[in-house]
Amino acid sequence: MKKFEVNYLPPICYVIYTVVVVLWFISWFVIATICADLSISRNDKDMELIAVFLPVAILMIIIFIFKCFESIQTTVEYDTDKIKWKWLRIEYTANFSDIKSVNYTIIQRTRYGYNHRFEIVFCLKNGEELRLSDRLELEDIDNGINGITDDIKLMQLYRFIENVYPEKCTGFIKNNTY
Repeated sequence: MKKFEVNYLPPICYVIYTVVVVLWFISWFVIATICADLSISRNDKDMELIAVFLPVAILMIIIFIFKCFESIQTTVEYDTDKIKWKWLRIEYTANFSDIKSVNYTIIQRTRYGYNHRFEIVFCLKNGEELRLSDRLELEDIDNGINGITDDIKLMQLYRFIENVYPEKCTGFIKNNTY
């Protein structure tokens, strides 16, 4: 079984991050309200400082934790029968017999802070889509697609699938963001 690592963060992580930030906004409102009430009743200026700086400190901790999670690599393993990738305890597995088609695309994102992602899309026979991507520079992606370099691990994976299962590979799908 071949094995490599990519910079992939499962979509559920972004959902969790969004929920945590929403909860942070709610807690900020609660902390500010409580501290404002205490500072008025006690005439205490320290409570006003706590109301401002405590939520900011909590937000900085949340961002730090998310950046730490973001740096954890996803391990990809594959052979002629199946492919699986795992990030911490989140694991995706697909048997090639269950895959209807495989394609790749380039995604340009700015909302998560990354410029370009090379993404392989596995379309399963049950209608589900599994996506595996890696953050890369656009020049590296173009060189990998054009065969100038063989450094892109996901492109190597796609070429492997193309050699073993040519009928399943549909090639490059143009994305609106590219």
